Amino acid sequence: MNRHFVRSLNVLLATVATAVTVAALPVVGPAMAEGTDPSWATCAQYTVPVTLTASDPTVYHVVGRLCTRDDQLRGAKTVQLLVSGLTYDHNYWNPSYQPNTYSYVYAQTSTGYSTFNIDRLGVGLSDHPPAAGLTVQNEAWQIEQVIQALRAGTVGGIKFRTVVGVGHSLGAGILQYEAGTASGAGNVPDYLVLADFLTGLNTAGVNQVNSTLYPAAQDPKFASAGLPSGYETTLPNTRGSDFYYSAGADPAMISLDESTKQTGSAAEFTAFSAARTSAVTHGIHVPTLIAVGQYDMLDCNAAAGLSCADAAAITSRESANFSPTACLKTYVQPNSGHDIDLHVGAASFFNRVSTWLDNYTINYVNQRDANGCAPVS
Repeated sequence: MNRHFVRSLNVLLATVATAVTVAALPVVGPAMAEGTDPSWATCAQYTVPVTLTASDPTVYHVVGRLCTRDDQLRGAKTVQLLVSGLTYDHNYWNPSYQPNTYSYVYAQTSTGYSTFNIDRLGVGLSDHPPAAGLTVQNEAWQIEQVIQALRAGTVGGIKFRTVVGVGHSLGAGILQYEAGTASGAGNVPDYLVLADFLTGLNTAGVNQVNSTLYPAAQDPKFASAGLPSGYETTLPNTRGSDFYYSAGADPAMISLDESTKQTGSAAEFTAFSAARTSAVTHGIHVPTLIAVGQYDMLDCNAAAGLSCADAAAITSRESANFSPTACLKTYVQPNSGHDIDLHVGAASFFNRVSTWLDNYTINYVNQRDANGCAPVS
């Protein structure tokens, strides 16, 4: 082979590897969708190059699956960015078991919205940086870059005018931190859906979950994965007690959850508090919907003054933590634990989100008050 060609090819590859602004490309390789794509949507897998911090030029790759709808009122202009919680990946939003019941991707695309279901750095098919670097602050920077890519049209060739940040647990905390601290037009989501991430924590529940984490290298699923040190996962057969309310859950879903579990890091677990400060929450100036399971062990304990009985209880707990421009609305999913998507009553949450979004993006666009809030419940 011609030496000049080889040299030129190497330069080209190096340039692509270090350029964060390149377009996201369809992934050729392992498919991320253990669950099936909804037949009514057009879906493809993309990678988005990101850096872990603004000052470190090292490029990592976030893998996500974009499912689009050509609904001119919804999916053609609005995308929901789905961000999973600690030890979860894209399977949380699109599980293979009974997707018509449990898949958030199915539910939202069926109403006409597009979704971009990502693996955060450190889980699934995305790159696994050193575990100590997976702080809430760094993950928020990662998400900011994904938001920019969605708006720029470098994911799927669509320049989405509206980006909705939808997060579960740690994913909600990352979005909350990003929206409360980032600045500049287009760098934050236009709307936030924050599931199972309240300001007040049930310490006993947090301690229980913490006690079930152990080094991923000791787990049969990850022992040969070659992960950097510092990655953790849950002990076998503990996810049911950690994340589910058994009376509202299907044992088959809990079993699937065990088989698709992912990793987390001590840095992620200990940095939750950074997203809960008043400076962060009062810095959010986009309409926000908070949702939680009635029996979420991490967020709820009526005896300790942490009631999750109904939406009014959550509003009472959270309203002082947000500014009027967050237009805060709340929702409680009955008979559900921490993983509200994966309980049998998930459809009520899915419907609540799509109705709330419709009211903001379609029904009451020109009827907002001085704070930007729509006249919706």
